[in-house]
Amino acid sequence: MGLMRLNVRCPERIADADLKRVYLAGPDDLPYHGRSYLAGGVLHVERREDASGALCVPWVLDDHGPWMISTTTLMERERPYQLEVELARGIVFRVRNQMAAWQMLGLTAPDDLTTLLAEATTAFSRAAVMQVDPPAAVAKAIEAIALGAEASLRLAEVYADQALAVRTAGGARLPTLLGIRMGAPPDPGKGLGYGEQLEPFSIIAVPSGWKDVEPTESRREWADLDATVKWAQENRRRVSLGPLLEFSDSRVPEWAYLFEGETDTLSSLMLAHVEACVKRYRGRVNLWNVAGRVNRSRVLGLTDEQRLQLVAQAVRRVRELDPGTPVTVCFDQPWGESLATESGDLAAIEFADALERADLGIAGFGVELNVGYLPDGATPRSPLAYSQLLDNWSLRLELPLLVMLTVPSSGGPDKLATGKGKPLEVDAGPGGAAHPSPDSQAEWVRSVLPVLLAKNCVQVVLWNQLRDDRPHELPHGGLIDHHGAIKPAAEALAELRRLYLG
Repeated sequence: MGLMRLNVRCPERIADADLKRVYLAGPDDLPYHGRSYLAGGVLHVERREDASGALCVPWVLDDHGPWMISTTTLMERERPYQLEVELARGIVFRVRNQMAAWQMLGLTAPDDLTTLLAEATTAFSRAAVMQVDPPAAVAKAIEAIALGAEASLRLAEVYADQALAVRTAGGARLPTLLGIRMGAPPDPGKGLGYGEQLEPFSIIAVPSGWKDVEPTESRREWADLDATVKWAQENRRRVSLGPLLEFSDSRVPEWAYLFEGETDTLSSLMLAHVEACVKRYRGRVNLWNVAGRVNRSRVLGLTDEQRLQLVAQAVRRVRELDPGTPVTVCFDQPWGESLATESGDLAAIEFADALERADLGIAGFGVELNVGYLPDGATPRSPLAYSQLLDNWSLRLELPLLVMLTVPSSGGPDKLATGKGKPLEVDAGPGGAAHPSPDSQAEWVRSVLPVLLAKNCVQVVLWNQLRDDRPHELPHGGLIDHHGAIKPAAEALAELRRLYLG
């Protein structure tokens, strides 16, 4: 068993009281399984492997709230590291490294960015050489982390601006589709026409999971799906149907748990649902999203291998019934954060890689980012982290990507939310940025989405929840609030559509 120890002087900045999201990542950026705990001002990180790795910590930044940041690669040693100094080393190193890589590809760094990065480097250097005086070293490290965070945001902005300028040179528009997940059609009779609000979205994702269609055993209900598909077609929108199978407790019909552990029966029932959907809607759908959250464990007692085989069977069946329509398969938790504390053999990208190697005819893979939700979402990160994540997926899989996004606009309870997730909230720092708000949701869109649109590999960007005023899965994640008012994030998406998309 491996053990790494780090002195901590600012434990209040770790946005994770039980330390379940503190983990050591290997060279593939995936977590080692283990546990972390604080004792006597020392953070202990235990794991089965004794290899070196980068420590990932959800850290509260004064002006941005919690971000998952990481150290550089640390080896095991007897003398404890100083956590704050190593986090400063990690964030400064990653920004410098990413800027150098992009400069080799033609990026021009403006003076304000180079100055900011130089200040971050200087602050870290002083922290590193002052470790004989821990309070002084930690103070400089906190300064370096803050400056590194600002530099990462500025670098992401510069990269997005310059990459998008190249991709849209001469008035060209990006082929990327901007979409919205919409479970029911607008209802003009109730003041819910949403004409202008839905205008930016060129593709409508229609939920058609097992629970949506067959809430009662052997009784399928098609009315909502029929109406939404009809509305999308009448309004000249492309249609993505699915996920047909969604491996999430809140998206499986309750009666299905009677067959938990009966793999053959469950496979037969789920494939029958897939077949019924494809037969009903083929010819009216532009994209089949066959499965979602495939890497989720503990759903219906299915193992990793059983879920993998079931998804492969479902993809083959869809391809047989409708060979001309593209097929995607989607995954959440792309950084594999849950692997740090839960037993599991495969991370999301490993599932995707196995399916791609099976040569099933999958047209692309989906990456679902439910950012800022506990326990199954993704901890917020720098825009550079999202860029690097998509680059890794694109390089390994060599297929187009569909990116699905949800970010909360508020904390606290949400009576209409059906899922188990809740927004991540911590004590606000001096900048007051730790609690989610409509403005922070919109700011996330403005800072991260241009980076995603700059990627050639990203062909569809989908906001995963439209409305909070009807039953929905994730608390406060929609673009329309509980009172039917449009959130600033919807306006931010519309502005990006006007600037860059066809």
